[in-house]
Order: sequence, then C-alpha cells, then structure tokens
Amino acid sequence: MEIFNMMKDNHQEQIAFYTDKSVKLRAILSIHSTTLGPALGGVRILKYKSMEDAMTDLIRLSQAMTYKCAAAGLNLGGGQIVIIDQEGMDRTEPLFRALGRFIASFKGRFISGGDMGVTEESMEYVSMETKYVTGLPAYYGGSGNQSRMCARGTFMGIRAMAEYRWDTPNLANKKIIIQGYGRIGSQLADFVKAEGAHVIITDINPKKMKAAGDAGFETMDAGNVLDENCDIFAPCATGPIISPETVEKFKCHIIAGSANNQLLNETDDLILQERGILYAPDFIINAGASIDAAEEYMGYYSEEYKAYKMEKVEKKVADIYDRLHAILKLAEEKKMSANLAAIEYAQTRIDSIKQIKGIHVSKGKI
Repeated sequence: MEIFNMMKDNHQEQIAFYTDKSVKLRAILSIHSTTLGPALGGVRILKYKSMEDAMTDLIRLSQAMTYKCAAAGLNLGGGQIVIIDQEGMDRTEPLFRALGRFIASFKGRFISGGDMGVTEESMEYVSMETKYVTGLPAYYGGSGNQSRMCARGTFMGIRAMAEYRWDTPNLANKKIIIQGYGRIGSQLADFVKAEGAHVIITDINPKKMKAAGDAGFETMDAGNVLDENCDIFAPCATGPIISPETVEKFKCHIIAGSANNQLLNETDDLILQERGILYAPDFIINAGASIDAAEEYMGYYSEEYKAYKMEKVEKKVADIYDRLHAILKLAEEKKMSANLAAIEYAQTRIDSIKQIKGIHVSKGKI
C-alpha cells in the first residue's frame, strides 16, 4: 500500500517499474498528469543513495514537468523516467534499446527526452524501438542538443528578473555566479558574458572547473559558493539548493537558474522573499528544452504538424521573459511566494482544460 499512498499524496496517475537483467536495467517511470496531452519527460541516469531518493526525485521531476508544460502553453502533461545506475550497467546500444521497448509499451502516453546522463546518441538507440522520443541528433532528423534552448530560455529569464529588480534587463557589470558548468551552464555563461556580466563558475567536477578556466572564466570552490556576495546566483546543477538549512545563507539579489527542483520544499522561497531576494521558479525559467522537445515531437511525428519549426521554438522560448513578469506580479498581488504563484499559474490552465478532457489515451501506433 505504501506505493499507492505515495501516488495518492503526490497526485500521480501512474508509476511503472521495469527491469532487464541482460543489460542490468532498472528503470522507473512516473506519469503525473495527462490532462493536457501525453506526458513529456526526461530520462535520467543517476546513482541514487536509496530507492527512496530515486522515488522522490522521480515524483518531483514528473510533477515539475506537468507544471512546466502547462505554464509554457504546451498541450502535454508531465512524466519522468529514472534509471538507477548500478555496477556493471553499460550505457550502450542494448541498454537504450531495452529502454525504448519499455517506453513503447505505453503506446504514446509518455514521450521521452534526454536528461542527466543521457546523450542525443543515446536517444537515437531509444528511437530504434519507439517513435515516442525527442532530443535526437540533428543528423538523425531531430532538433539536436536541446540544452541550447534551455540555456537560451534561462538567459531570457535572468534578463526578465533583472528588469523586475532593477528596471533594466542590462546585465553589464552584474556579478553572476553560475553553479554547474555542464551543457546548460556553459552556454549560459557565454550568454551572460556577452552581455558584459562578471561571471564566476563553480562546479564539484574538477574537469569542468578546468574547462571553465580554460574558457576564460573566473572559478571558485563549490564549498564557498553561498558565502560569496553577488547580484545573481544561477543554479545549473542538481537540486535542491534552496532548503531551510541554506535559505538564510544566500548573499544575492536574484536566484535564477536552469536546475530542476531547486526548492527542497515548495514554500522554501518564502524566506528568500522576506529577505528581499527574487526567485525565478525553476519550471518556468528552464522550460526551453521542453518547448524544443514538444516542437520536435509534433514536427516529426504528429499528423497535425509537418515540420520542426525553429522560429516557433525561439518565439515560445522568448515568451519566458513575459511569463516570469506575469508570475512575479501575481505573487506580489496575492502576497504569495513566486513558486506558489507559478504553480497557480500552471494549475489554472490545467483545471480549465480538465473540464473538457480526461486522461490521455493514445490513438497512434508504436
């Protein structure tokens, strides 16, 4: 009954477990909501400390995807797959083709994309078993690395937050600390540097710190990041970075980054607000990759759309700017945290569509 209680408490539609001993695959899929359409979600490979940690991450990511898609105006719900990294598991073709068969069994209720530990080439193998996949390489007919749109959207969001705080989106001479120099953080660093910002990079991975230094960025030890005064702190690694233990430590004016699940609890940003720190809800500011994934899928596999349109993606990603302003104004008017305002913003759209639709049932073929 524990798993059913967990589903009930977190409003999950479906949770499924899958194993394949031949490739040491242990995968869990969560579908949070299909009110707006099939669930879109990433595939994350991580070495979790416990099954409880894996389930917590899975459920929070799937829920965030529901809100992310709803707020971005996409006709998609939210889901997620986590693969528990274990000894002897090779990230090669057989593993991802086995994963593809698992995804295929849902007959379109879940559309997969890449996430932590998964490359475009990995998704190419997944696509050999199911068409319900995004994030494919450009040479394979996909949109390529969707991290560029996530970074672009995060950059637009940072400029929006700056304008809300300082009445100008100009980032020149603003001190920005970027936590995490991965595929998104590195591109974001280039964007804000081009705007004249003073950029500092921190990462727990020494190789990435070296890469940041080689690229000309100032670096600092990850253990000291919360003790550093700055204008903008951009979490672009794994969450949660904001918790009851850390919320009083931040020495910045704005927290705005691409990381998922930045809040340990959905109201932890209330203390930030009381301290005068603006927080950009993560599922709003980091929606660029999901917008790109949705357009890729609809462009290549839907009968209603005939081609992937980059211009449409860029327009929707640019809308993150105005959307953040609307949410911050809503929070101010209702005297609530930005995160709760963002949830209300997304839930309002879900509830309006729920009156005319139930859960999604695919009519397509695998």
